[in-house]
Parts: sequence; C-alpha cells; structure tokens
Amino acid sequence: MDTDGTAAGGWEEIIRGLIARATETAPTEPGVYRMPCGECVVDFFITAEGEEHWLVAGDERSYTRETVAIARHGDHPWERLYTLADAAEEIARLAAANGGDIDRMLKQLVRTDDDREVERRVREREGDEQ
Repeated sequence: MDTDGTAAGGWEEIIRGLIARATETAPTEPGVYRMPCGECVVDFFITAEGEEHWLVAGDERSYTRETVAIARHGDHPWERLYTLADAAEEIARLAAANGGDIDRMLKQLVRTDDDREVERRVREREGDEQ
C-alpha cells in the first residue's frame, strides 16, 4: 500500500484512465481546432503515409493524439474552426448552385454584409434618438 491507502499501481491506473478519456474526445476529422484549454489552436492533419500530426500554434513540436490529450486538456469542448480552404470550398459550392458565377456570388455576399451593417447602424441611431 502507498502512504495514502491506494494499492501500488492504483495511481497509474487512474492516470491511464484520464489519458484514455481525454484521447477519446479528441477530434477524428482533420482540421483546425480550438483545444480544451480554451486558448490553444491545433492543426490536425493526416499525411499521405497515414500518420497523424497535431501542430499547436506557437509550438514547434509535433504532437500525437495521446500527447496533445495529456498536455493540452481543459474544461472546454473541442471546437472546430474554419479555415480559408473551408471558406473557398463553401463559396465555390454556393456559386455552383447559383449558375457558377463566383464573382456574382462574392458580390452578393459582400452586399449582404454591407446591408446588414447599414441596417444595424440605422437601428442604433434610432435607439439613440429616443
């Protein structure tokens, strides 16, 4: 027995269980994610050879699923972030669904955002005048 009453190896089992649970919740789809610590961002990708790589922004090391689960745990859920490639793919999909004119689709997206901004400012001014 250890001094705290646990059987020898009990702590090792507990730690292995924590690592297993943290590893199970790690993403399985490659992408860019905000990690459970809530601050770090990781780029998870799979090489042509089928090897997983986990690159944490600002850290030159390459992690494995297990090491990232151990070193970068926290209370927040994993959050998938969108990349520029995701945005380009979505714009191309929308353009294809609307006749294939990407330039027209981009103008619609920009105009829509501008219109929303104008509407928001008008509502703010009307609220200030009351």
